[in-house]
Amino acid sequence: MAGKFIVITGLDGSGTSSVAEELCKRDPEGELFKTPGGPFGEARELFDGEVRTLSSSAHYLYYLASVAYASDQIKELLRTRNVYCVRYLIDTVISHRVAGMDLELAYEGMGYSILKPNATFFVNIDESVRQDRITIRGKSGLDKVLDDPETRGRFLTEFNRYAEEFHVIDNSTDNLQDAVQKAASFLSWLN
Repeated sequence: MAGKFIVITGLDGSGTSSVAEELCKRDPEGELFKTPGGPFGEARELFDGEVRTLSSSAHYLYYLASVAYASDQIKELLRTRNVYCVRYLIDTVISHRVAGMDLELAYEGMGYSILKPNATFFVNIDESVRQDRITIRGKSGLDKVLDDPETRGRFLTEFNRYAEEFHVIDNSTDNLQDAVQKAASFLSWLN
């Protein structure tokens, strides 16, 4: 593989998509990728509703399958491109740990092998800034779940369990380019 694989993660509303898009714009060899995609994106509403309510393990396996599918697509893209991916395996594991499942971040498992990123960025943001931004854009279901300080704290605690896996990028200022430049400073091909 010639390309590099970069994952951007963080709480919903922290600016993960914006940071990924801007990093990708700086890279003439960059490709933006979001999960879940393809047929998994089309089925997401069903799995986040009915399936999640009935079976948290089926919900997890759906997201795990979506990441395995994305991993295979990304491997192909990396032959000629660098890939900047919004949400990946770390997000799947953390959200399901918060839901009470006993999981670990494992790129190799029973029946699967998922591509490990070359770098992962956690987009951190001051909560008052995050609230202002998601209020302007409109709150999603997960945004409303994260309004609960206890739930938000559990997400942040779970992210902290894997702190050695990522670089923290602060996106609390009014200038998105501050966060993008900080992330780019870790990516030699963007300097």
